[in-house]
Order: sequence, then C-alpha cells, then structure tokens
Amino acid sequence: MATRRPTSDDQSASIANISRTRRAQLVAEFEGDLGIDYKARARAAYEAKRWQVIKTIIVWTIALIFFTIACQKLWILGQNVDEPFSDLNFMHGWFE
Repeated sequence: MATRRPTSDDQSASIANISRTRRAQLVAEFEGDLGIDYKARARAAYEAKRWQVIKTIIVWTIALIFFTIACQKLWILGQNVDEPFSDLNFMHGWFE
C-alpha cells in the first residue's frame, strides 16, 4: 500500500511540533550547507546590539549634560533676585 504524501497543512503541523533545539540544529545544518557562517552572523547581531547600547548611553549623557547646564543657569539667575517672583505682578487687581 502506498503511503500518502503530507499536504501543506500536515507538513506545517509537523514543523510546528519540532522542538526549538532540533529546529536550531536543522537551521544550523542548513546554513552550514549553504556556506553561511552562523557564528559570524551571531557576532554581527551582537555588535549591532552593542552599538545600539553605546549610542543610547551617549544620547542620555548629552541630555543629562544639557539638563545640568540649564539647572545651573536657573540657579545663577535665582541668586540675583532679592525676592522670588517679585517682578511678576499677575495677581494685581484680581482681589481688590
């Protein structure tokens, strides 16, 4: 008796049932047959992620420097005032 060839549904179901470890082994074997170096690909992915972390640290450092400078400028401006908010008279005439 002839065996039935799996249809696309049967084949996709059988692929879904393969364990992750076995699937990773199959992918590594397939990539090895194609001449793809999975170690180089993993290294490139690591380098990309590392560069993204470095860029994030640089951006946050610059932002904190600008924030510190702004706070210092406000503090220096506040040192030159005798009474805080004395130049603002926004309540004048409201409660008289």
